[in-house]
Order: sequence, then C-alpha cells, then structure tokens
Amino acid sequence: MQTILLVFVLIIFFISASCKQDTTPELVWEDTEKSVQFQYDPIRAGDPILISDLVQENGHTCFISGEDPNFRIRICIGSTGIAEFAQALSAWREGSLIPEFTSTLSADSEYKIGTYPFSGIRKKVEGPKFSLIGDRKLKSLNAGTEVWDRSNFNLKNHFKTFSIFIFSNGTSFLVLSPFRESEVYLGFSFRSSSLEQEIQNSIRVKNRIGLENCISSVPIITEIFGETNSNLGRWIEIYNPNTFPICEGGLEFSLFGNNVLLPQTTGFISGRETRIYAEDSASLEHISLSGIKWGDLKKAGKILLGRADRSFEFNLPGTGYLFGETYYSWKGNSFSICETISKFCMDPGENQISGAENKTDCDPNDFELEELNPSGLLHKGILQEDWKYLDLIYKGRSICDPSSLKISWGKNVFPLRINQKISEGEILSIGNLPFLLGKPSYSFSVFKSVTTNDLVSISNSKGKEKVLWDGIFRTSKGIPTRIILQKTNGETVSVCFQNGQAFLHPYSVDPYLNNESQFVFSQLTITRENPRTSVARKFCQRSQLVSKAGFSEVSWMGSYQGADPISKDRFLEFVSITENSPESIFLEIIQGNGTIVSILLPLEKEGFSLLSSGKSTCFPQTEFWKDTSFSLPSSGSNILKIYDPYTGELWDEFAYSSSGPGVNDTRNKIRKSAYSKLESAGRIWSASSYLGKPYRDPSCPLTDAHPGISE
Repeated sequence: MQTILLVFVLIIFFISASCKQDTTPELVWEDTEKSVQFQYDPIRAGDPILISDLVQENGHTCFISGEDPNFRIRICIGSTGIAEFAQALSAWREGSLIPEFTSTLSADSEYKIGTYPFSGIRKKVEGPKFSLIGDRKLKSLNAGTEVWDRSNFNLKNHFKTFSIFIFSNGTSFLVLSPFRESEVYLGFSFRSSSLEQEIQNSIRVKNRIGLENCISSVPIITEIFGETNSNLGRWIEIYNPNTFPICEGGLEFSLFGNNVLLPQTTGFISGRETRIYAEDSASLEHISLSGIKWGDLKKAGKILLGRADRSFEFNLPGTGYLFGETYYSWKGNSFSICETISKFCMDPGENQISGAENKTDCDPNDFELEELNPSGLLHKGILQEDWKYLDLIYKGRSICDPSSLKISWGKNVFPLRINQKISEGEILSIGNLPFLLGKPSYSFSVFKSVTTNDLVSISNSKGKEKVLWDGIFRTSKGIPTRIILQKTNGETVSVCFQNGQAFLHPYSVDPYLNNESQFVFSQLTITRENPRTSVARKFCQRSQLVSKAGFSEVSWMGSYQGADPISKDRFLEFVSITENSPESIFLEIIQGNGTIVSILLPLEKEGFSLLSSGKSTCFPQTEFWKDTSFSLPSSGSNILKIYDPYTGELWDEFAYSSSGPGVNDTRNKIRKSAYSKLESAGRIWSASSYLGKPYRDPSCPLTDAHPGISE
C-alpha cells in the first residue's frame, strides 16, 4: 500500500512539474515588452528628439520613428536582420532604391523592409481599413477609409512624420516620407494585431485630457512667409510658449480687418507646440487656412492672433520676401538668418525660439552711415535708376557677424546678407549693384521709391534699432527746400556723412591713379562715370580748402522757340571765384512777396555750373544740374543769394525785376539772359549776346544766352 501511495505521489509530482514547464514560455512572454508599441503624449511639454533610426532599448535593437517621446512608433527586430535593416535605412537617407528584405521582429513574426518610389508606395497601401497619416501627400491615397491626420493628433513640430496603414488581415505598413530632397520612401511591413486599437485609444484618451486641461490663452506668431512665386506657398507659423495646452476654440487671425478663425483640430494646442497654417496649395506640411488675403502679408502693418479678450500682435515687413535668388521668411523684427547660402532662408514648423543673442552678433549702435545714393548710377552712359545704395561703416572694436541685422530705408526693409564677419572701419554696401556681386561685404537689396528725405535705420533680430539718418539735411543756413543730386546727362551725386553731418559728395579721385588694387575693372569704370560717388569705398570727407562761388549768368525768363515762350529754359549759372571750386552752394530764391525757396546743389569741379528744371529746349546739348521743380519768378522784385552751406557766409547776390537785368521782350519775342562782367569800374550785369556757342537750336534765333560758355 505504501508503495502504491509513493508511486501516486511521484506521478502527481511529475505531472505538476510537467505542467509548470509547459506554462513557463507563456508567463515569460507576458512579462516581455511587445515588438510594436505606439506612444502619444501631447501633454508633456518638453522638446522631443526627432528620430528615425535604430536604437538599443532594454537589450533589444528597435527602430524608433517620430518625436520621441511625445509621438513615436517603436518596432523591435530580431538580431539576425539588424545589418540588413540598417542598410535599408541608409538607402532611404541616400535616396537609393533597394529590393525588399525579409526578417523577423523580436517576437518572431515576419517583417519586410525596402525603399520605394511613390508609385510603389501607392500599390502597397491600397485598401487599408485605418490610416494614421503624417504626410499630406499620402492622405490622397486613402479616400473612403478611416484616416487620422494632423487634425486628430498634436505634434511639437510641424514636419512630415511616419504614416501607418493598417489592413483587415492584421498587417500594418509603416511609411517614412523621402529624406530631405530625395524622392525615395521607406516601407516597413509587419504584423501587430492590436496596433489600430492601441493608436486610437491612446490618441482619444490623451486628447480628452488635453481638452479638459487647456487654458483660454493666446499663442504667439513666430514666423511668416508671403511670397507668391515660391513653390512653398504662403504660410503663418504659430507657437505655444507655455507648458500648458491652449484651447483652440475662438482663436482667430486678424489681418487688416479680415478675421479668420483657426480651423478646429484636436481642440487644443499643446505646450511648446509649433503649427503651420498655409494656403491649401502650399507644399509644406501644414493645416490649410482659407479666408486669409495672403497678399496682405506684403503690406506694412500688423497681423493679430487672438480671441475676444486678448491678442498677440506681429509686425509685418511691409515688403516682399524675395531678395536676389533667396527667399526669406520674416520673424517679426528681422528676416530669417541663414547659416549657409541657400534658396530658402527660413525654418518653418520647427519648435524653437531664439535664445540669447550670439556674442558675435553685431550691435546696430556700432554702425554709421557713410554714403547714401537715392538716384542710381551711370553705366555706359545710361542712368541705372535701380542701382541705389547705402554704404555703412562699422565703428565697433570687436569683429562681429552682421547676418542678424536688417536695414530699413523708407518703406524698404531688407536683411543684411554678408558672407563674412567684419572689423572696425570696414564698409558694408547694400543695394542693387551687379558689379559688387561676389564681394563679401556686399548685401543685395533693391531699394524702390526712396528719396534723400526717407529715414534710414538698422536693427537686429531682438528689435534693437538705431536711426542712421532721419531724412533731414541740416546746414548752417538751415534746412533746404530741395536737394539736387542729378544732372541731365544721368550723372548723380551721393550724400556723404562725416561725424553724423550730411554733405554733398565731393569729386572722388580716380582709384586707378591711386593704385587702389582692390578695384576690379568694372568697379573702376563705374567710379570714373560717377565721380561724385564712392560705392564700397571709405571716402566721405569734407574739403578744408578755402573756396567761394558767385553768379555768372541768369536766365529768369527762359527762351523763345520761334514765337513760343519756353519758361522751362530758365537757368542759373555759377562760377568759382577762388582757385578751388566749392563742392556745393546753398541757394535762396527770395520773391517779392517774401516767399523763400532754398536749394542745395553741387558745383562742377572746374568751369561753370548750371541749374535748370531739366533738358533745355533751345540749348539741347548743354548739361544742367536738374531740379524738376526749379523756376524763377518773372515779375516783381526778386533777389537770389548763394551761401557757403557749411559756414553760412553770403557769397553773392543778384537782384532783378521784369525790367532787368536781362531782356524779356514779349512783343518782339526776344529774350536775353543777364550776364555778369568784370570791367574797370567793377562788376556789372548786362544783357548777353549769342556768339555761336554753345549749340543753340535754329528755331530759337531770338534767344540770346550762353549757358556754360564765357561771352
């Protein structure tokens, strides 16, 4: 009996042991992490790591993609296929196509991985029952099925991320969009029976928490782009700088009185989340926004983001976004800064706010204006009116990087695009100057509709601004009514600055004669054609030589062309009465009724200087300094005076009335200018005679004058 009992006990023991051995694998698997896991946590406010790579986790080799840890897929693979998996990832990054490779996940189920063109992906994802889409382009492949996209989940950054297509047979297909400029997709097919439910449940639960805890605050606008011609499309970037979610309902953009509600997505914007709202045709990953007048992003003013009780204001640049061949986005105080030369200078969708100012960034206060040219330059005898420019001189003592600065002139705002750091005393040239292309201290800009009186300022990305020129030309005689900077032959004069004082640019010395070897031939030619400019050169310095000028001829009545009076032919002629000719004069026209018009104008280096309203009808080959508003009264008693613009010293004056000096015979259609002569008794004024010079139009035989020529 004892023997039978012992045998029975042993049988029970072995059966028990056998059962334990059979159940061990099941228990171990239940404690082991799954091969495929989806993770979603929009409430976590920290900045995620953007990843699509193989990593080691808990002793497994796993592929992780997404924003880790806020939004990611983790797929752990078996040890036998690691090298081949890594090869597929490398091929995707390099944009090369390789055949599918088959291996197993960590739980021994099969997977396939490969790289494909878009047409290959299209075939692979036909007929899914559910799709999680991280690339707008892939959404079009799943019409009629259940699709969740950016409107169903929140990401910290607004980039393309992975997409998952889940089929009725339990197969899932993970797609990574092309890497950078490539057109090759990564495809990863595997089995995970619970993945769909895991994704949907996780997103629903976390979105409900986000919606329950959101606050009716206002995000900030961080970047905009509004250029029509770019294939990126026009867009607005917003950012939640807080750690808490912001409620989406009620938020709207306001642009010049046009209010547009933000499209509803999950109902909240996560802490530290960046979003892009764009026109539907934009190629960026974005949320489509209709109702905005996108062209208004080029206007000067503000765009607002807010709700009923509060709003955030964002300054618009008031200009376009294309400079040369580079598209720039606008950050509110400055255009985006490029680390390298590229077609697009921007970072749309990226979750980052500029930190502390770089120690090498230039300070706007360390710059002064050296030269301003609002007229353009002569080139091969033709005035290039868009070759307007500014020269800035750097006065700082430390070497600095000017790429964070922007320049404003009138309504024009441009980023400084300089390819090197600058040192004390260096000149930065800004304008549309083809002959300076390639020079490291030149920044391309096209200044439109600028005048001498427009304000010029420089500022950095932090909003620090310095006014370089307030547009007011001050002289010892006061502020002139007009400043003359052009000649009828197209020659122009720049405005120079020395110690903050403005003056008309003196004649520059030919750099070739000075052996200034840094001048290339094209720039040398420009300098010779434009002797009263010095683009990209440190030149502006007032002459200290004693000089004085006086009137030499006055045509206060104009010309007769046959019987037709030509009032626009009125002119003034000046001549130096010292060995050195002044660079400029301050002219006052004092009418009999007390009205005074003052004009600051340049003088020629040698010979006579002439001022008129433009080309002369009767003396078409004579060149004048051009003041389109110039006129002289033809009745009443009038006085003309000229002064030294720096000291205010009176140099000369001329008084006249309708009776002369000069002749205005309206009955006989005769006009003679007044001409100054030096005789033994002193200086006298008399009516001039025409002695064959300069060329006079044959239709003007009764007009006697000789502008630019001695009688």
